[in-house]
Amino acid sequence: MKIIEERQFDYIPDKVYKSLSKLDRNNLRDYRRSYGHYKTNDEKILSLEKELKERKEKKKGYVKKLTRFNYDLDHLRNDYHFSWSVTKLKNKNDYYNFSISRKGHPTKSGSLGSTKLMKQQLLNCLFYKNDTDKKKQIEKDWIDFLKIEMGINLKKGNSKVRMLVLDCILKDTTLKKIPLNRKNLFPLTKKDYPKIN
Repeated sequence: MKIIEERQFDYIPDKVYKSLSKLDRNNLRDYRRSYGHYKTNDEKILSLEKELKERKEKKKGYVKKLTRFNYDLDHLRNDYHFSWSVTKLKNKNDYYNFSISRKGHPTKSGSLGSTKLMKQQLLNCLFYKNDTDKKKQIEKDWIDFLKIEMGINLKKGNSKVRMLVLDCILKDTTLKKIPLNRKNLFPLTKKDYPKIN
């Protein structure tokens, strides 16, 4: 860096420059042009370094805010983020229950019934009765189908049945006052939707 600074050749006046050989003039002109680019680039680096430092400080501020908001909004995560599971009862042949689990809340369970009843309910459910692809999935593996329907699909958003559960949570955060089962989770008509007791 020091060598570059020392070799700016500013001490060569125009009169001397004009008397130099063509090769020296060309080299000196190209050198001065490159030196100008070098200085501009150096100034840009300094400017970007300054901006980077400022942005890092801003980032610290955002992290502080997000941490505070995250704490304030944690109850929403506990209330509305749920996982879904289907279990086969050990003492009954081909009989299933479901569970809705949330952090900070007791597990909500309900009856689904047998494979035959469940497939019948799903195939005639308001949400799926006109959807050929979903009907094929139900016929193939209804338990697997429900795992997908109850999961969060980041590309497609929430399924209708997942939205129904979220709507129940909106009405009663504890889910204690709303009985849930095969018939009202997968309604055949709008009258079958879950109701608060």
